[in-house]
Amino acid sequence: MITRNLYRITQTAFAAGLLLLASCNKDIEDTETLVPQAPAALDEDAANWAPVDASVMTIEKITGIVENSTPKVFNPPADVSSDAYKAELAAVKDLQKNLTKEQRGVIEYWSGGGVLRWNQIMRGMVARFNLPPEPNAVGAYPAPDAENPFSDPMFPFANPPYAARAYSYVSVAQYEALKAAWHYMYQYNRPAPYKNDSEIKALMPETDLPAYPSPDAVMSGVSVEMLKLLFPAAVEEITKKAAEQRNAALWSGKATTSDIAAGLALGKSVANLFIARARGDGMGAAGGNKALWQALVDSCTKRGELAWKSLETPARPPMLPFFGLRKDATTGPKMGSMPDAAR
Repeated sequence: MITRNLYRITQTAFAAGLLLLASCNKDIEDTETLVPQAPAALDEDAANWAPVDASVMTIEKITGIVENSTPKVFNPPADVSSDAYKAELAAVKDLQKNLTKEQRGVIEYWSGGGVLRWNQIMRGMVARFNLPPEPNAVGAYPAPDAENPFSDPMFPFANPPYAARAYSYVSVAQYEALKAAWHYMYQYNRPAPYKNDSEIKALMPETDLPAYPSPDAVMSGVSVEMLKLLFPAAVEEITKKAAEQRNAALWSGKATTSDIAAGLALGKSVANLFIARARGDGMGAAGGNKALWQALVDSCTKRGELAWKSLETPARPPMLPFFGLRKDATTGPKMGSMPDAAR
């Protein structure tokens, strides 16, 4: 009987140990499969689509930056009959002759669509960084520090308000960057490498989209810069994924090195506009301080409502309580009224 009971106890303890190990696993399991994407339409007029916020980005603004910078962000492409461009085509052919299984896997991965892939990558980051800080030795909850993102706690704490802002910035920046790409793609109208040389294979879904600047590289450039700002502790992963997207465009026959260089430069130029907005949108003050937290409680009590109260020990401060009350830093409407103590 004792032996049987010990056996049952051992089984229970082993099962509990496995459950504990599983519960501590912070890896994100990706179960979403993306099939190769081909555009339903070329949207040749996409550059004329309305801007999300004209105070931040318009086609006129970004073309002014591209064409008036010293040195220029990028120059017009070489003619397809030039020796320089022919050398780029030859380089693509050489690369395709020696593609490894890993490189083909990268091509297949990014064939699932750049916007979808970056959203998938970002969701993984939000999940990994959605970890509330632990209390320190004196019972206080240290705030993540953007200037020291690898410290404990790591920056950011990707709670729902932070995640919503991050998704918005990246999505809008990608949209505006691709509009800028379409402007120049149809201005220069240089076909993709697989259209210019029959020996180059189209290893992603074939389209009639022009290739200069490379839209894949544009998306790589804008996404890497936005995500480095928003998730600086994941800089290594972000940089690697961005390089993968550019390499996939090159290896698949969609772009040459000059297509990619121009696209990367354009994407980063667009990102700079949105980074400037993000640095001035008031998010840094959304957490408030003890005086402002108490002002919220007092205001709520004065209205006869029940104020939020942390049930943790030690008590945890509210989570970005002024996020929804921040004023737009540019010309947008007010999002709500700040309490008197926060003005």
